[in-house]
Amino acid sequence: MGSRTLGFLVLWCCFIKNTSGQDTLRLSLIQAKALMLKQNLQLVASHFDLEASEANLLQARAWNNPYFNWNQDLYSIEKNKYLNYKNQFLVQIDQVFSIAGKYTKTVKLAKLENIGNRLQVQDIMRALLYECSLLYQEVLLLQSKQSLYRESEESYRLVIGSAQKQCELGFMSTKELIRLQSELLALRTESSQSASAMHQAIGQLKMLLNLRPDVELVLLEPESWPKDTPPLPTLFAQGENNRADYLWSRNQIQVGDAQVQLQKAKSIPDITLGYQPKDRGSNYVRPYSGIEVGFELPLFHRNAGNIKAAQAQFKKAEIEAQRKENQLFNEISSSVKSFFETRLSFERFSPSFLEEVEDLHESAEQNYLKKNINILEYIDLKRIYIQNRMQYLEVRSKLLESAGHVNFVVGTEIMP
Repeated sequence: MGSRTLGFLVLWCCFIKNTSGQDTLRLSLIQAKALMLKQNLQLVASHFDLEASEANLLQARAWNNPYFNWNQDLYSIEKNKYLNYKNQFLVQIDQVFSIAGKYTKTVKLAKLENIGNRLQVQDIMRALLYECSLLYQEVLLLQSKQSLYRESEESYRLVIGSAQKQCELGFMSTKELIRLQSELLALRTESSQSASAMHQAIGQLKMLLNLRPDVELVLLEPESWPKDTPPLPTLFAQGENNRADYLWSRNQIQVGDAQVQLQKAKSIPDITLGYQPKDRGSNYVRPYSGIEVGFELPLFHRNAGNIKAAQAQFKKAEIEAQRKENQLFNEISSSVKSFFETRLSFERFSPSFLEEVEDLHESAEQNYLKKNINILEYIDLKRIYIQNRMQYLEVRSKLLESAGHVNFVVGTEIMP
């Protein structure tokens, strides 16, 4: 699904009231991107650049205005009278005509610059979509970690509650109880640090989506996980067709060529045609009417400096476009390799393995309380469970992040 299409999606974002009266917004990644395209202030502001670009194109299409000249007596010595237009006055209308195709070349350059401005806005959109994806994955990961921390803390509290009773009855040593309490304290410290990072990430995501601070965000996990990408030649072709910064670099070659042609045309002077419908008192025929033709004499310069500067910019644009093409292909290739490596790590966490870890965790509490295992074995099993779950959440988040990076470097949404 293309990034342009996302902007026209209907948002099925459901606001509900929680018990504290606070708005809760449940969002999937696709809904978050669509909301960002609709409400992000940076993107909204960039559309005014497009309006300015359209205005520049409108101005380039406008013809030169004619000049109106009026000349008359300021003071007549003979009659000792000021502003005596009856004695002598001159009316003249001038119009400048651009030749050598300067008008059409100026309009062509404005059109190309307008296209370039649109591509720059699209590149801003591409970067914002990627930033939205990264923040979404970060918040989703931290929310999942917080759920795991809460679950583990509750498990420790139940065990500690039971251990306190056994300690009071003399069936458990105080050292063992303190060891359990220290594990819970360490877990709460990690949870607090993770919660702080989560609140910062949520704040950044709200800024990106232009949401109120009092809105509570609940991010939804994807219904499916990325599995494969199109072949590299297909991705290369899609990148050349969709990636805005690459298309902008190609556009700059056309802009540079148009600028060279315009500067060459400017070396040929414009022609000014004038018409004097009436000249009373300053010519041999009274009243006099005549025409005027004028143009610049290219004796001292023929715009050579501007032509040379435009040619240099044109060559620079060609080199920059070649560099951007190499960057495009290398970024796509490396991002695809990174995605497959991450997917391989994700697939190592098979459903059967995760289920076994979960079963081992659930049985650890009962076995410990029944004295089937000692405290060291219990704590070791708890740590193994938390570590495996954390690793799974990290790899899962990395998989979504790498899929989003493939979309970013290709310039379109090819992976969910």
